[in-house]
Amino acid sequence: MDTAQFSITRLTIDQWEKARASIMLFWDTTPSHETIAKFLSNPQNILLSAEVGEVLAGQAIAYMLERWDRDEPMLFLYSIDVEEAYRHQGIGTALIKAARSLGQAESCSEAFVFTNESNLAAKQLYQSTGGKRSSPDDIVMFEYD
Repeated sequence: MDTAQFSITRLTIDQWEKARASIMLFWDTTPSHETIAKFLSNPQNILLSAEVGEVLAGQAIAYMLERWDRDEPMLFLYSIDVEEAYRHQGIGTALIKAARSLGQAESCSEAFVFTNESNLAAKQLYQSTGGKRSSPDDIVMFEYD
């Protein structure tokens, strides 16, 4: 299989249009300029874009979270998304590596990510990038409106 050459970029407020296109591609929403600008202007928030040439192929969203129990923040890998046509070419791995590098540069003590038990592709990706399952099978997430 041919592997595509790709680039990974942390999007800044000056790249809000690219950020909006990325969010619209992977999430069923159209955020406003103000929402994107607010997100990108916060240094604790990370939006990475993966491109093959000029084509958007993937994105990662992560947050550096302050801790109450130690001085170092931790990195929450919120979402890793790769267009189906570009999967299995190293893009997801590169997005995780880039996010973790940014976290390490900010002295994050650890990184973590959640996925569903049924998401085999995500579990394989996280294991292949050094992730270790730390939660028992009975972890349940609750959401509040």
